[in-house]
Amino acid sequence: MVLAVVLLASAPARAATPLTIGSGHKPAVAVDPAGTAYIAWYGPESTVTSLHFCRLPRGASACDLATTIAAPGTTLTRPFVTVDGTTVRVVSYRYGLTGARFDEVWQFTSTDGGATFDGGHSIGVVPFDEAVRGPGDTLSVVTSAFFEGLVVQNVPLVGGSAGESRALLSSDHVYNGTVGLVDAATPLAVFADGSSNAQFRRYGGGGSLNDPSSWAPPVDIGYADYPRLAGGPAGLFLLSGTQQNALTVRKYNGTTFTAGTTIAAQGDDAQAHLTEDPGGRLHAVYGRITTAGLELDYATSDDGVRWRSGPLLVQPITAGLNALRVAAAPDHLGVAAWDTAGGSPQIRVAAIGPTGGASPPVPGKSVAVGATSGTVFVVSSSGKRTRLTGGATIPVGSTVDTRRGRVELTSAATGAGTTTQTAAFYQGTFRVSQRRGTGALTTDIMLRNATPRSQCARVRAAGATKKKGPHGVLGRLWGNGKGRFRTKGTYSSATVRGTIWLTENRCDGTLTIVKRGKVSVRDLKRRKTVIVTAGHRYLARARR
Repeated sequence: MVLAVVLLASAPARAATPLTIGSGHKPAVAVDPAGTAYIAWYGPESTVTSLHFCRLPRGASACDLATTIAAPGTTLTRPFVTVDGTTVRVVSYRYGLTGARFDEVWQFTSTDGGATFDGGHSIGVVPFDEAVRGPGDTLSVVTSAFFEGLVVQNVPLVGGSAGESRALLSSDHVYNGTVGLVDAATPLAVFADGSSNAQFRRYGGGGSLNDPSSWAPPVDIGYADYPRLAGGPAGLFLLSGTQQNALTVRKYNGTTFTAGTTIAAQGDDAQAHLTEDPGGRLHAVYGRITTAGLELDYATSDDGVRWRSGPLLVQPITAGLNALRVAAAPDHLGVAAWDTAGGSPQIRVAAIGPTGGASPPVPGKSVAVGATSGTVFVVSSSGKRTRLTGGATIPVGSTVDTRRGRVELTSAATGAGTTTQTAAFYQGTFRVSQRRGTGALTTDIMLRNATPRSQCARVRAAGATKKKGPHGVLGRLWGNGKGRFRTKGTYSSATVRGTIWLTENRCDGTLTIVKRGKVSVRDLKRRKTVIVTAGHRYLARARR
């Protein structure tokens, strides 16, 4: 990876509409596979602060569950949220306690999806600022500016407590600790000194995580202001600021962190955040000052090298963008959460996803699209032609022109609208359609020919003297993705699940070519269905 600004597309500022869900500071957010967000934060009180929780379904305009968790003492640090089915856990560092210790890490558990929480119990002792789920049913937490030094503590989420055991990893690089997972069993912590010179230490794979001797010696990685780690299927990545106030993302290569890619030439690294969803896609959010006001930007990448980014929203500078956090579901849709700081801080949430923050698709009514490269146009049902410069939600019946670009399209996968499906389309023009139903939904992608069929007579005449028959390509479209998508040509339709495939309208029929997976092709003339596997093709002939 090399240092370069790679902005493949920018989302329109109007794409995301923030939702206010409460008052307070430092929200933490987790998202389940259906896209429901679970958000916790501490209250705005000037003395003893409260602990709040909200469950926010995808696309909802308000929390369907909102509660204040009865927690002992007070806190000024961000909580952490985990969700496993209907089990929701909120972990919070508490102080001002009246028990054996003045401060402890407490866990509060709900077994009914967040409707009610238990009275909580102590699981650790260190005042964590950042945390990561794992290894297994544990939480690894790390301090920042702690008087003991840079400390990591691994605490159980199921049963028991870590007690006083913890790993002191540094006494001279004590700021902005962050922790992530190299793999399911291997935590890695990054931390910096007062000049933002950063180091990392990796768990060695044997012994207790709360024993400093179980961790490899520190490795210097240079300047990294306000580091944030995010790990998952695509690897472990580090977001941090540079001395030039840029934001870079660097990948851990097994030995150290690479030079990285610049995702923003200017951004507030103190508030920026990075996450990797279970599908392996990276999501970053950060704020920056522009001539229009205070801008919340969103960037996303599948490999940490090629990024597309743009503004989610622009608001007055007085509104504030503090303590940003982002989380996403396996289908790459999620939420960003933050507080507005100031005298009356508000907790706000905005939708993010592969289409640059466009609103979630509505079954049978709309789909979300994002231009990922080249030039893409959207034509409304009334005929208005608009260049797609980032993410947008468009009604079904719209036509998308990707002859000189590539678009990523996300549609509802069920009539309930709780899950989505995403595929990329390129090198063609198509009209998108979807019928609203109650079960699984198929999204129809109907080819639009770029060449008039009247040209076929000329093609046939020209081919009469050639050994190869007259083909004459009228229109074509490549698809690459997972979900229930059906491309419709003149003489056949191709239904896929997870495939790379080409549909091509020609003078002699509709051709389907499969590069990966398999496609069910319905020959409309012969009224039969053919399964086409990778490396094969099928021509539904235009029988004259």
